Amino acid sequence: MKKASLIVLICVFAVTAALAGALITLNVLNEWRIDFEPVPEPMIVIEAGDEFSPPEISAFLRGRFFAKEGIPAEVTSEGEADSSRPGEYVLSWSAELSGRTNKTSSHVIVRDTTPPEIVLIPEEREYILPGTAYDDPGFSATDSIDGDITGRVKIEREDDGKFLTLYYSVTDLSGNEAHAERTVKYDDPFPPTLTLSGEVEIKFYAGRQTYEEPGYAADDNVSGDITDRVKVEGSVDSETPGVYTLTYSVEDDWGNRAEASRTVTVVEPPKPRKVTVQKDYPQGGPLPDKVIYLTFDDGPGPYTAELLDILAKHNVKATFFVCGTGYTDLIAREEAEGHSVGVHCYSHVYGPLYASEEAYFADLWAMNEIVKEKTGSYTSLLRFPGGSSNTVSRFNPGIMTRLAAAVTEAGFTYFDWNVSSLDAGGTTDTGEVFLNVTNGIAGKNVSIVLQHDTKGFSVAAVDDIIEWGLENGYVFLPLTPTSPTVHHNIAN
Repeated sequence: MKKASLIVLICVFAVTAALAGALITLNVLNEWRIDFEPVPEPMIVIEAGDEFSPPEISAFLRGRFFAKEGIPAEVTSEGEADSSRPGEYVLSWSAELSGRTNKTSSHVIVRDTTPPEIVLIPEEREYILPGTAYDDPGFSATDSIDGDITGRVKIEREDDGKFLTLYYSVTDLSGNEAHAERTVKYDDPFPPTLTLSGEVEIKFYAGRQTYEEPGYAADDNVSGDITDRVKVEGSVDSETPGVYTLTYSVEDDWGNRAEASRTVTVVEPPKPRKVTVQKDYPQGGPLPDKVIYLTFDDGPGPYTAELLDILAKHNVKATFFVCGTGYTDLIAREEAEGHSVGVHCYSHVYGPLYASEEAYFADLWAMNEIVKEKTGSYTSLLRFPGGSSNTVSRFNPGIMTRLAAAVTEAGFTYFDWNVSSLDAGGTTDTGEVFLNVTNGIAGKNVSIVLQHDTKGFSVAAVDDIIEWGLENGYVFLPLTPTSPTVHHNIAN
């Protein structure tokens, strides 16, 4: 009996052990795990200010063979996301059941991509006066996250003199930018003032006085002194009776104009003016009543040889005021053919030339050395670049007054002119050169004509000018130190 019971116990123990082993094996093979449902997104991106609720996560214990539907497990969550502030937040979940655990998480990115807003207070003015400081009507800047960021606004200005443009920019803490711009027009509705010096009606006898401009001044409320912009139309022939009107006009930067006029009446003198001085007429007698001195500046040049041929054809002598050009060999021909040679300048650049008396004389003698080299002797004849009345030297006050006295003291005779061909800017037409010269000569006893042998169109008019002069009883002579001088009124 005892032996049978022992056998039964052994059998029961063996079966139990076998069942336990089988259960352990099945438990291992079942591969228990905890699953989350739904599975959280690894990264969640939301816009700042949007509503956000963390996802509801559940957990289940499941096996490969058993509990496939899952046994609910308690879920613990950690972390929170503030959707009102940009940043990166971490939400995590964990679950545990029957010795099994699992964890998962999501990164929540709260970003701000909404730019701020700049609001400009409207500008009610149609324009502002140039040169005045601009008073900004005002502006504001707000951001959906940062709130009022007006204090961060930066302003850049662009001013081209006609328009003022203001560029406004602001950046929020997330790097979003906003821009705005305002353009204001400059305008000046006020015309300048133009004032004439001296009398507005002037009268004098022909040949007894040379018209001298009394002067004028122009002032503008924006640009200030704009006298240098004044344009004068019209001219006065002091030798020819008539009524001459000079019109003065000036315009500011905004197209506003001012005008004025002056009337000059040149009256026929009681007795005709006649030249009777003993000068350099070839026969040695008194100077003829009708004399023309043709003078040419700025050469020799590419048209000088042609001019010499024209003069030779008529056996007419002229005067050449020469410069340091690339044609200086022609100076020798000018001298050899009986023409007068005078110094104009070595370098026709006004700034260095009129910088000082020393600078002027250095230039004069540099040119006179070339004259001596080509002709065998120095010349005492000269013409100032721009004439003695030039205004290009005004940057050096009084220089022309001092030079006129200095060259005379040094033994030079300087000549201006009383007839201009206007070939240095007034015209480029040969026919107009002819009319300018002949109209200027008419009515004068002594005419010193200004032309340039560097201008082909001007040289082309010389043949007709000579023929006209000879037909009308004029004598052509070259200038000498004893010739009648025409001196302009020195303006500096």
